Amino acid sequence: MMPADRDDTIREPEGQGSAVAATRRDRRLGAEARGHRPRALGSWLVVACYLVGALVVTGWLWIDPAGRMQAGDRGDVDLFAWFVQYAATAVSHGQLPALFTTAMNAPVGISLMWNTSFLLPGVLLSPVTLLWGPQVSLTVALTLGFAGSAAALFWVLRRWGASLGAAALGGAVYGFSPALVTAGLGHYHLQFAVLPPLIVDAVARLVTGRGRGVRTGLWLGLLCAAQLFIGEELLVYTAVASLILVVALALSRPREVPRRAREALPGLAVAAVVFLLLDGYALWTQFKGPLAEHSKLRASLTGNLSWFVVPSDSLLFHTHASAAEAATTLQLPAEYMDYLGWPLILVLVIAAVVFWRDIRVRTSAVLWAVLELCALGGGNLRIGDVRWPGRLLPWHWVQGLPGLAQVLPWRFAILADGAAAALLVFALDRALAAVPRAEDASGRPGWR
Repeated sequence: MMPADRDDTIREPEGQGSAVAATRRDRRLGAEARGHRPRALGSWLVVACYLVGALVVTGWLWIDPAGRMQAGDRGDVDLFAWFVQYAATAVSHGQLPALFTTAMNAPVGISLMWNTSFLLPGVLLSPVTLLWGPQVSLTVALTLGFAGSAAALFWVLRRWGASLGAAALGGAVYGFSPALVTAGLGHYHLQFAVLPPLIVDAVARLVTGRGRGVRTGLWLGLLCAAQLFIGEELLVYTAVASLILVVALALSRPREVPRRAREALPGLAVAAVVFLLLDGYALWTQFKGPLAEHSKLRASLTGNLSWFVVPSDSLLFHTHASAAEAATTLQLPAEYMDYLGWPLILVLVIAAVVFWRDIRVRTSAVLWAVLELCALGGGNLRIGDVRWPGRLLPWHWVQGLPGLAQVLPWRFAILADGAAAALLVFALDRALAAVPRAEDASGRPGWR
């Protein structure tokens, strides 16, 4: 028999403790890595599904990408084709596209900064343009716009704690939203909405302290600089959305505002410096160079409440009656962006009320609501026989500010659909978390 006072603990040989500990640590890290592999595989599968969906949406163009174009706004498609060809020609001569050219509208010329010149995608796609033509490049950009926008929001939602399935749904809601599908009729600078979710995410991480100040500020500056050369107008909408987000967060945590402001300022300063270093000359050319414009508000633009619930014929689910009603609003097909539908609007409102205590739900709901109000414009509305004064709408008070007078307010629907997707995702996760989880015979969690 063993002595009663003997230590039954297995002792590690002298000098081998660190090796054994290292082995155990390696095993633990290996187990964690094996757990991450299915999640990483699932994320790549989701992105692949987005790409397949984008190919389905643009499938008729891919039958003959060099010879087919979207219906609905042929003039804009031709204009973008010219801009893409112009960028490719400049690259073929070892130069970047000039920001002012007389190759169009000679002898006066045009300022590319005051036009939707789509410069950055045009430069990046110049090999495709030189080999197969500008229409193929535009079809590639359109496809990547759908898939990339969905993937960008999916990545952002995952960063903020959304589950894989819910984030996949949210990315699809944004990337294939009615606003982006409608913009795809000819407004490539709006439809390629890949960077706005990343910009809003960088701002949110700065003001909440989740991002490293200088590093996140550098990333934010690079994103904004790139977006300026994709679509300056969409950068304006994104900046307004980011400001609304910051205000919503500040109202939710007022006591933390001073500390968060001190921590966020260095990162925001870095972002501003990077943005000006990369885009300062382009902005100077736009506002001080040839053919500089000075935007003035000539009349308040007004939306229509029916746009939110009446689908146009550019959407998959519509009726002849709804398409005819949409046509009576005198809204151009490529501008009919506000549609969400009664079912989704009802779900979003209920989700916001039920899960209001979750700061992610609350912030997304405020952002969605304010952006939709901005999409109504700043003029007087008519709801049946009731006249709704424009001064009660938020856009009425800012529409005349410098840089905003030429903004079309209903295009805020692009960012509003992204906020709606985030609200839907975070509320869905909260709802699923409240459902009891069954267990199988081995005691492991089963299907909900």
